[in-house]
Amino acid sequence: GVIAPIQVTLAVVVVCVAFLAELYTVPVILFAAAGVAVMSVAYMAQASPRIVARLVMLLVVCAPTLRVVDVLVRSPAALIDELDKLEDARLGMVALFVAGGATFGAFSPSTLSCKCKLRAAAYSVCAATCGDSIFRVRMGDERMPAFAILNGALPFFAAVLIAHGASRQLYQARLPAL
Repeated sequence: GVIAPIQVTLAVVVVCVAFLAELYTVPVILFAAAGVAVMSVAYMAQASPRIVARLVMLLVVCAPTLRVVDVLVRSPAALIDELDKLEDARLGMVALFVAGGATFGAFSPSTLSCKCKLRAAAYSVCAATCGDSIFRVRMGDERMPAFAILNGALPFFAAVLIAHGASRQLYQARLPAL
């Protein structure tokens, strides 16, 4: 569709930001960046848009679930180091989540239903917030979950909603032409 080249560009931004900000040492961000890279390759290999959309939706659901498990099993020292690194790369983190949310939200309703897209985004935000709340309880660090909500969950969800609205308008504008 019209938005597909923009999605690939945003996907490349996600991967570049993750590596430039050295966020690739955070397991969940490494998983997400790798998933986005695979999505870009699948798009360039001209895979079915529906398959690509479902793979991205799977990524959106699995990454925060991985975060919950990660927070439960990693050592407290590793988690505190991770939070310090994320704070140092705050702008990179925001760019990463905005680009990822816009990439996911831009799928047209014919490729990924609005219901699936919004449910996956809502689950993602809820699971990420749960993981960050577990982090706070385990570590006693007052910076979480406020840091993650303001710099991750809110930018992601806002980008999903804005891109979703734009993709719906484009899709509806093209309907009479079809």
